[in-house]
Parts: sequence; structure tokens; C-alpha cells
Amino acid sequence: MVLAQVAPAYSLEFSICTLVTNHQEYGLMKETFEACGFTDGCEYLIYDNSAANVVDAYQAIAGFLKQAQGRYLVVVHQDVRCLDHKAQLQKCLRELTSLDPAWAICGNAGSNGYHTGVRYLTNNGEVRKKGNLPAKVTSLDENLLIIDRNTTLTISADLKGYHLYGTDLCLIADFLGYTSYVIPFMVHHLSLGNLKDLEQHTSAFLATYGRKLRDRFVETTCTKFYLSNAPSKNKLYNLGAAFGLIKATQRLKQIMRLGR
Repeated sequence: MVLAQVAPAYSLEFSICTLVTNHQEYGLMKETFEACGFTDGCEYLIYDNSAANVVDAYQAIAGFLKQAQGRYLVVVHQDVRCLDHKAQLQKCLRELTSLDPAWAICGNAGSNGYHTGVRYLTNNGEVRKKGNLPAKVTSLDENLLIIDRNTTLTISADLKGYHLYGTDLCLIADFLGYTSYVIPFMVHHLSLGNLKDLEQHTSAFLATYGRKLRDRFVETTCTKFYLSNAPSKNKLYNLGAAFGLIKATQRLKQIMRLGR
């Protein structure tokens, strides 16, 4: 029997997900979303870190992706206040899907390279609108992230903490053949973010992705090849003498392993 591809069935449209450290602040956030129409077809999910750090952001998002009943996962900080109505978000997502059916994640602030920041939010009381939206980006700010769960986007299991998970999701989307965007959906982010531990998290992020993007020798049951992040190296090192040298190096490594 040949099975046809069928999109998953969702009982809800939006799952609004938050890592909570202060229930009063979270309550105010939830009230603004409900006032903007996020009631019917919506659920609110939290991980409770108010007493202790039970889970970090990476673990929380992994859990939300498994537990949510909504088609769209809305990951939002507790210090965000919704300004636009649910109908505006629905309109943004319809238009984005029409423009690029391969999108996997979107938000309200991001970048697509050096000095190419795109913004559509009120941040710490200042309205910031920059860019022709929707705009494709390679990273997204974490105050508001919207994931299309039809794409089965996931998050790294080998990273931890509370920073750069928006960038991680965008990178994984790219690896899977999807895209990321900033859309015109307005919220008020009350703070400029907690950047105290960012440098430490950046070092770990670079180390982890350095390993993921490493050059490597790959052997399958049918073939073997050299794989790198440079198309020119992939072409050169899989030819003739160069690939012969790579295979000889792999053979030597195997002999050394077996000789231990």
C-alpha cells in the first residue's frame, strides 16, 4: 500500500508557550493575549521556573513541541504584552505561507547579515519598525517566536541555557531546507533582554556548532565521500589523488584504533 503525505491534524490553532519565573508578570502577559483574541482555538502552556530553574529554554521548547496541541507554537517571554489582534497574526501567517510555503519559524526581530537588522515591535517603550516585511532572516530574537509545527522543526539537544535558541532554531530550519522571517505582528517587549550571561553562552554555542559543522569522512553501505562546509573543498577532496590521501588517512586512523 502506498501512503500519501497527510498533514498532521491539530485540535487547536495556537499554543502560547512561556517559561515562567514570575506568575504575576506571566498573568499580565496572558491577559493581553486573551484581550487580543487569543482565546478560542488557543491553549496556554508553561514551564514553572518560579521556585527554581527546573528547565532551561532549550529543554522547555523541546517539551512544548512534544506537548502542544496547536498548529502554531507561539513561544513568548513573560514580559511581553500583546498589542495586535489574533486576526492580524492569522493574516501575517497566511500571507507568509503564500509568499514562501517553506517557512518554518518567524518572529518580530532578527537579522540577515551584517547591519541588516529587521524590527517590528515596541521595545522598552520605543516603537521599532525597520525593514520591508515580511523579511527573510538568519536569526530571530527570542521575545516572540512562532513555529509552524507542520515543518517538524526541532531544537538542539546539545545546547543549554537561555540565550541564542532563536538562532539555533533558524539554523536548524536552514539545515532542513526551511526559511525564517520577521513579520509585522506588534507586541510590547518591556525590557531590552537579560544579556548578563550572553558571552558565556556564545562561547558554548560556537563550540557546539563548530563540532556540528566540522569536516568529516562519511562512509555508507554503498559509497564514501569527504564532506565539508565548503563546496570547493567538497569538489576537490572527492577527486582522484586527494580522495586517495583522505582514504589513506582514515585507514591509518583505523589501524591505530584497532591497535590500542
